Amino acid sequence: MMQGNSSLVADLVDHFVVHTPLIIDRFESQLQADDWNGLYGTSLRLMSSFRLMQEHPSIELLNALDEADVHAMSRREKDQLCGKLRSVVTEYA
Repeated sequence: MMQGNSSLVADLVDHFVVHTPLIIDRFESQLQADDWNGLYGTSLRLMSSFRLMQEHPSIELLNALDEADVHAMSRREKDQLCGKLRSVVTEYA
């Protein structure tokens, strides 16, 4: 669909780079607060963003989360997860 439409691709990348970090910030806040209800909705938004960029490893990371795992994660593990997500966005910047 986007082949040959470099303007659309550039717009999608720009949108991804500008807006996804804001969603990751919200995700991180909810993750640190063990707010599963908020986290679930935010993770769906993140998956949508990563799906546009065909970033399947990030989608798999988010898909693997469940409530019990989130509550069992250490602060360090939560920081590492958010760091991985941010590093993907940084690659496009």
